Parts: sequence; C-alpha cells; structure tokens
Amino acid sequence: MHRRSSSLNESGLQEKTVDPRWQSLYADCRSDLYRVAAYLIGSAEAEEVVQEAFERGMHERNFFEDIGDPLAWLRRVTLRLAISRLRRRAVLERILPLAAARAPAQPDPDLHDALRRLPPTQRGALVLRYYFGADYSEIARTLGLTEKSVGSILTRARAALRRELA
Repeated sequence: MHRRSSSLNESGLQEKTVDPRWQSLYADCRSDLYRVAAYLIGSAEAEEVVQEAFERGMHERNFFEDIGDPLAWLRRVTLRLAISRLRRRAVLERILPLAAARAPAQPDPDLHDALRRLPPTQRGALVLRYYFGADYSEIARTLGLTEKSVGSILTRARAALRRELA
C-alpha cells in the first residue's frame, strides 16, 4: 500500500514522502489539465488551479484505491475550480466599478461590527443595495439568487441589523 509517510530529517523536522504514483500522474497529465484551465481562466491562474486540484486529490485518504479514473477526477476538479474563479471574477467585475464610483466614507464602527455579524448573503445584499445602490435584479445576479428572494433577504437583514444595533 502506498501512503504518505513521515520521517525526521537531520534538523529534526518532519519530511513527508509523497506516493510515487502522484509524481507519475502529475508528469502524465499536468500539461493537459493546465491547458484546460488556461482556456477557461487564462495562463496566469491556470497553474494554481491545477496545483490545487492535485492538492485536493492528495488529501483524499485512499485516492488511488477509491477513485476509478484519477485523470477524470482531476479534470473534473480542475474544471470546477476554474469555473469558481470565473464566477468570483464576474462578481468582482460587477462590484468594483460601483465601489470606484463611491468616495470612501468614514465607517461607523458599530455599524461595521453589526454588519460583520450578519450571515454573508444578508450582509452582501445590504451592502449592494444601500452602499452601491444596486437594484433587486443586480443583487440577485451578483449573489446568485432569484429576484423574488432578494426582497425577503433584505427584510430579514434589516430586521437583524436593527436588533444588532439596538
């Protein structure tokens, strides 16, 4: 059975040995995975995505025993990681112009703390609505929600914020 093992080096620090199957798999399919990621997100981030996919696989306890087709698994993880980066990039591209248009105000520390305690979706909806002036459709697109749910999220967020600030 091939597992990662640890040993102490001369300075007493642990060294981890990597299953040689990982080295072989990396050598065999890294360039194909890189090419897939580069087509989606560009070459600057492609290598990071490929390395993250391999890291995730290496954290799977019995990867080679449990995964029938390691290349297919790595390809799927690489694609999902690249798509996640594309989504984050799209959100930033919509929000950054709004942020640049606003002059930075002196933040109210109590309001800031209260906002930080809200769930992320509620916090995001409030900030988009009241700081950036986004309408419900923009909030829905940015947060990946339906327009109908934005109203109820904002209502719950305002109520929670009132409780936090009371």
